[in-house]
Amino acid sequence: MRYLADCVVTMGAECRLHRPGVLDVIGDRIAWAGAASEAPGGTIVEERHVGGLLMPGLVNVHGHSPMTLFRGAGDGLPLQRWLRDVIWPREGRLSPDDVWWGMQLGCAELLRAGVTTTCELYFHPRAVADAALAAGIRCVLTPGILDLPDAGSGAGWQRFLEEAALVHADLDGREGRMTVGLGPHAAYTLPREGLVEVATLAAQLDALVHMHVAETRDEDELVRARHGCGAAEALARAGLLDGRLLAAHSVWLDDTALDLFARHDVAVAHCPQSNAKLGSGVARVPRMLERQMRVGIGTDGPASNDNLDLWEELRLAPLIARAVACDASALGTMDALTLGTRGGAAALGLDCGSLEPGRLADFVRVELDDAAFVPADDDADMLTLLVWAASSRLVTDVWVAGRRLVAGGVCRSVDEARAREEVTRRARRLSAG
Repeated sequence: MRYLADCVVTMGAECRLHRPGVLDVIGDRIAWAGAASEAPGGTIVEERHVGGLLMPGLVNVHGHSPMTLFRGAGDGLPLQRWLRDVIWPREGRLSPDDVWWGMQLGCAELLRAGVTTTCELYFHPRAVADAALAAGIRCVLTPGILDLPDAGSGAGWQRFLEEAALVHADLDGREGRMTVGLGPHAAYTLPREGLVEVATLAAQLDALVHMHVAETRDEDELVRARHGCGAAEALARAGLLDGRLLAAHSVWLDDTALDLFARHDVAVAHCPQSNAKLGSGVARVPRMLERQMRVGIGTDGPASNDNLDLWEELRLAPLIARAVACDASALGTMDALTLGTRGGAAALGLDCGSLEPGRLADFVRVELDDAAFVPADDDADMLTLLVWAASSRLVTDVWVAGRRLVAGGVCRSVDEARAREEVTRRARRLSAG
């Protein structure tokens, strides 16, 4: 299939903008991308997108999308009270069916916002996986591992770790869109032996470990009480830095901790909107990028955000960075676009996030016939407006692995009306206890 558009933004190592542009797709991979005038010949089925811009799909590197079931719950509480008093009691009552419907609704919301890949840390991982596979989204699944309060004696970290190993064996690589890693919740919710066993299993499986790290200032006291040192050092002692680690949030890391993470090639999931809403602070993303760390951007869950619109995150990330630094150049426009696409893919170790030959055919169409793109006379203007003036409301079509899942702004792979009804009913039950 050949897609012709008014503009194609590649987001490769050297981001190219082609006006007009062409994107060729064979199967689930990109065969060619470039200027329409230079497109290769041959018999190809063509699809024209007049007034459209094609770009890589956005990559969400940290999410708990089934928490559509708890959207808006506990507003105004700090993280620990929010978890202890509002979220964990409800999560202790979750059934696999609850999680399946919560994830279905989350997938529809993500896809309509132009998100083609999501990294999920949650419970009932088979339900999460089944819902993601049914929706067609690309998913990195990291089953949650912790001692879950209020969920009974069988909800210890050991059982969750055993379940994660079985899920990895059964589902990793499924349909070419499912990657399974491990999701230890945080250093303050696992003992040292739990962190060590996670690191050991991850090494055996060559699996990604995805966990919350240094999200709040108060968290440091909890980690030191349990491990006798800060979070970065605790993870190093457990052997987690010797493997593939994705550290979500990483707000309260000093230069020593950042240097340690940089030496071990730890990736970071930056979640500006959730961190701001919970009053957790602002991650030092410019300092991370100076150290050439892999950084992506995440929505976190819809209970702490309260939406799954990654487009808002890639705009908020540079806004907050510039406000904190009192420097309009603290995080550039291309930095922001990279965080949401190629940077996120690199953080997850996936072959997506840019429109280059051989990459996965995950891409979106953005409507250019809108005031947001007036004026856009040159390429720099177009990229600037893509970040600062456009939004997810202009995403009209979405493809994952070459398959169109959103057409004309409608998600075709999820019965969204049914999902809304199911989540509404189940959320009421979970809230009432």
